Amino acid sequence: MLKSRIHAAEKLVGTFLKTGHYSLIEVLGRSGLDFVILDTEHSPFTHADVDRCILAAKAVNLPILVRLVEGDAARILQVLDMGADGIVIPQVKTMAQAQAIVRATEYGANGRGFAGTNRAGGYGTIPIERLVKIAKETVVVLQIEDSEGVQNIDDIVSTSGVDACFVGRADLSVAMEVFDVNHPAVVEATQRVLDACNAGNVVSMVFASDMTHAADWFVKGVTLVAVGSEHQALLSYFSDSRIADIK
Repeated sequence: MLKSRIHAAEKLVGTFLKTGHYSLIEVLGRSGLDFVILDTEHSPFTHADVDRCILAAKAVNLPILVRLVEGDAARILQVLDMGADGIVIPQVKTMAQAQAIVRATEYGANGRGFAGTNRAGGYGTIPIERLVKIAKETVVVLQIEDSEGVQNIDDIVSTSGVDACFVGRADLSVAMEVFDVNHPAVVEATQRVLDACNAGNVVSMVFASDMTHAADWFVKGVTLVAVGSEHQALLSYFSDSRIADIK
């Protein structure tokens, strides 16, 4: 299970998928990636696109997370009922937000509504008690992307049920109006989040543009890295310089 691997502090590499087509999931399932993130926050995924991509991920045994636009309980319910292994929620700023997001992933009073006749429930073949236990394996990743989130990071990581905090360095650079992920203010904020995660036994996560940068983060103690996207992979593979080299 992805959740147990995260908590075992394994070095895990995933990528973002920004094109809503199941065939790309099938291709990625034949790669060495540990997980994939459907980016419904910044890409035009329909409800049906998400459903088909999750189905494809199940078929190739590729753990799949869905990045939502916000931590809306109804949307969390929908993607988990489709069978997603977890969620990535942007712009988390407070402990109250974190608690509400976790609650939306769990069955019970004021939490996730129960239904056992969907993909997550094996279309009615998984006993209720077993399904409730399976739901506890949902991966919850919260993105820290502005000064308020950084300021409240100690409270956020102390929230039971949070598996990882994803430092959005690009968003931080914009929020701080420095527009550079390597600016000292962004570096300091990033380290603040990483230190809080380490102290709170929550895994830290970052985005890396390529595998070399991913390796650099692993050296720094980060164990969960999302590397690029299929867009970046295509642009890199068919770059002007690579084409020029063969002409």
